Amino acid sequence: MRLLQPPRAAAAAAAASPLPPRDGRPEQAASSPLSIALSVALVISLAVINRILYRMALVPLENYVFFLAQFQTFAYVIAYAIVLAIQSKNGKLAPTAWQVPVRYRNVFLGIGFVEAMSALLSFIGAAKLPGVMVPLLSQTILVWQVVLVYVVLKKSLSWVQLVGVAAVVGGVGLAASPGGSTALPSIWANVDPKYALLYVVSCLFPAIDTLLKDRLFKRGKKWQGGRDVDLFVVNTFGSASQALFVFLLLPLVTKSRGIPMSGMGAHLAMGWDCFRGLTPACGSDCSGAPLLPVLYVAVNLLFNISALNLISKAGNMVFSLVMSGIVPLTMWAFTLPIPVVVGVLGTPPMLGMNFPAGTLLLTAGLITYNSKLLFSGARFARTRPLSDSESDNDEGDNDEGDNDEGDNEGEHNKRD
Repeated sequence: MRLLQPPRAAAAAAAASPLPPRDGRPEQAASSPLSIALSVALVISLAVINRILYRMALVPLENYVFFLAQFQTFAYVIAYAIVLAIQSKNGKLAPTAWQVPVRYRNVFLGIGFVEAMSALLSFIGAAKLPGVMVPLLSQTILVWQVVLVYVVLKKSLSWVQLVGVAAVVGGVGLAASPGGSTALPSIWANVDPKYALLYVVSCLFPAIDTLLKDRLFKRGKKWQGGRDVDLFVVNTFGSASQALFVFLLLPLVTKSRGIPMSGMGAHLAMGWDCFRGLTPACGSDCSGAPLLPVLYVAVNLLFNISALNLISKAGNMVFSLVMSGIVPLTMWAFTLPIPVVVGVLGTPPMLGMNFPAGTLLLTAGLITYNSKLLFSGARFARTRPLSDSESDNDEGDNDEGDNDEGDNEGEHNKRD
């Protein structure tokens, strides 16, 4: 069982998602139907709240996404390190566990770089988009994963998976279309296309992250003589690498906003004031900080814990089906006039007549793409993304070698 840190997330984002165990349901006493039902309800609730808080947290820190990215990253470093320390104290780590980050340091650096890029780009893009567009555009991660399967892995997908991909893409386009109206739907009103494109591009990096981690787990397992690489070793050192690259990428972030190197110190000072909820010298409205960012990270952690709990009780198939159903629920949640959400994000947009049909088609596409896993229990596809993008997941089999994408491995990527 592996919990891979959210990029964004986030994000991809994000947004964080846990990894279902490679061989399906873990061996343990059967859970009662009521316990599973309660776990499903908790996962769905936290997933939707997590995505809404993700967008809300970007409102006060819209001009200072660096601070949100680093705060999220350090929170995960601390959480993962605590779990790792407890495992080490209880003697649950293999003697070679601590050598994995050293032996595969270049892979860890690569993981840190792509997760940092994903977090920063998704935060910058999502901050300028209506909330309902974020989970909608997050599904484009599936397209990136398909491209990587063909271009990088030189593999082909089954026709069922290709039908699922086509349905997801069609669902995204249909949900965003105006329907019978000839006017531009308000979901696109006042949206700068470059930020929508930036968010779509940010989804490429969690897809790359999935491939890197897949290779790391395979090679690490082979090097350790068949013992799986510890999840929290990967997460702790991967998160630390991400924090490093978020800092190193700061000059590019500030330059993209027209801030010269000489003004970086002042920008950081104003960002720190904003993160604390103060009014910085630039005059930005930082109302909601630090409460909203803290709530987002806290709920994100709770979501990961509850999702791992659901996997341990019900296994891969139930978890994947639940995550597919969360996509339309999250989009619908952004359209509801919830007072606390409206107070931060403004009045929900009026959606086109095709929105319901689009969300249903998108969900059907996700289920179709995962159908082999969901309905036959087979391990399916190297790259099978979760519906909630800011979280990252990686799922595959335990073979050391590469496997056929159409019928062997599965991986999830979702960053929020």
